[in-house]
Amino acid sequence: MASVIRKEMEWRTLQNEVDCDVFTMRHMETYKGKSPWNLGFVNEDKKDIQDSQLRFLRYRYLSKIVLSDYNLVRKGVFDAAKEFEKNSGNVVLNDLDNKISERLDKFFNREKV
Repeated sequence: MASVIRKEMEWRTLQNEVDCDVFTMRHMETYKGKSPWNLGFVNEDKKDIQDSQLRFLRYRYLSKIVLSDYNLVRKGVFDAAKEFEKNSGNVVLNDLDNKISERLDKFFNREKV
């Protein structure tokens, strides 16, 4: 039976528990099965830089998914984004806060108080 070898990666994190999807997508994007393997991430001790790298990759992957020809709701998302863009500053932020709150309530099946 083959044994599993766990790769010790310099960019492993101990504090970040929310970006595993971004790390996974970056791993799939860059791994070629050979050494050296470098994702380009700085170590977690340089948190501001790593946060910036992760934010950039979130935007990149989100854009590719949302704008993909395979995304059946692409047009609806695009139209909603154009409508959202028409709103200004505080109205946009207030609307965003309300929508996020509603989505969290729906996701966690919470009742409105």
